[in-house]
Amino acid sequence: MKKTIIMSILLMFVLANIGFALEVSVNNYDPEPAEAGKFVNVWFKIDNEDNTKTSELYIDITPKDGLSLSQGESSRKKVGVIGAASSQTIQYRLEVADDAIEGPNFVEVNIEQSTGKFSFDLPIEVEEKDRQDVDLEVGLIRSDPTRIKPDDEFVKLDVTLQNLGDTTAKGVQATLKNLPKGMEFSESYSNTELIGNVDADGTKTATFYIDVDESVKPAEYIARMELSYKYKPEEDDDDYLRDSITLPVRIAIKAVPLYEITDVSFEDDQLRAGTKDVRMTITLKNIGEEEGESVRIKVYGKSEQPFEYDVSSNFVAPSLEPGESGQATLQFDIEEDAALQEYLLDFEIKNLIGDDVVTYAKTLPVKVELPKKKSATKTALIVAVVIGIVGFALYKRKKKQSHKIAPRKIKL
Repeated sequence: MKKTIIMSILLMFVLANIGFALEVSVNNYDPEPAEAGKFVNVWFKIDNEDNTKTSELYIDITPKDGLSLSQGESSRKKVGVIGAASSQTIQYRLEVADDAIEGPNFVEVNIEQSTGKFSFDLPIEVEEKDRQDVDLEVGLIRSDPTRIKPDDEFVKLDVTLQNLGDTTAKGVQATLKNLPKGMEFSESYSNTELIGNVDADGTKTATFYIDVDESVKPAEYIARMELSYKYKPEEDDDDYLRDSITLPVRIAIKAVPLYEITDVSFEDDQLRAGTKDVRMTITLKNIGEEEGESVRIKVYGKSEQPFEYDVSSNFVAPSLEPGESGQATLQFDIEEDAALQEYLLDFEIKNLIGDDVVTYAKTLPVKVELPKKKSATKTALIVAVVIGIVGFALYKRKKKQSHKIAPRKIKL
């Protein structure tokens, strides 16, 4: 304890003398002490002892000894600006090796700001592995799409379970529950999966499907997964014991462009059966928080719909910043015998975010009306002209015949 206090005092002194007025310490870790062969959550606390706010801060850690970053955990994190006489706490999830030495295992911590950078080591106390019969932990979490965004449906979550214990977990059943507000389980998919046996030092994957409402803000959210299983406390035992455990499942919603079709216009105000070369102009607005690059829109033709597309996809804009709009024009024919009803057109919006291709689905209703009736006046005029032409032709013919002289007969 005295050693830790002395280290913190020396650290604060050194930081102050290179332009930092910061004190950095291990605020807490869970479990404490950390256990060999398990994960440990560590909170690093950064105190600003100065009377002015800091510039932008970053923290970057390198675990040493028997410690390592858990899968998917980034070593570098943004701390941000810390106000005068204020503090900020940053959490990391570390994995403790089975053979980690008992006692202090160190983490190299780097603090960076515009005035400089400083590196130092902080200790995490570790105790030898207290082997349990079954020790299930959440490992890697994969999703499809890899970048989950608001308004996504049927998002596939593959949650890898690790058994760090020394005996097999039999008949493991995983139930995902306590989804954050704005998320729900996809229709026709269950929130429970029987994943079978998870051997000691083995892994298995539980799969779930969720929908994300368009109102969900980009952030990291936590759901809960309940695992129930049975196991033998001793290899020679005849009877199984039953147990259950609840683990956190992190779901990251990314900041992405989001699109809204704000206007659809046609050269003719209405869509009519039999019309050719209908030009449909679509206005697309980015209502998200990120820029979209190389934005395109495509409409999917359906055999049951009376539309034949000449131009089914088109370019909207090279980029759309948040709040900006762009337009694309598609072209199609409407069949003569099209049913007079409302049809739902399915669109795909595609753009780039860095190197990732991200797609969105939108549906738009359109209604087909009766063909335009010919004007009665116009029809009567056409008929009158035709009758006039025919009458005049007959008149000319009759007049010509009346001028012919009949031949005379001469009697000899």
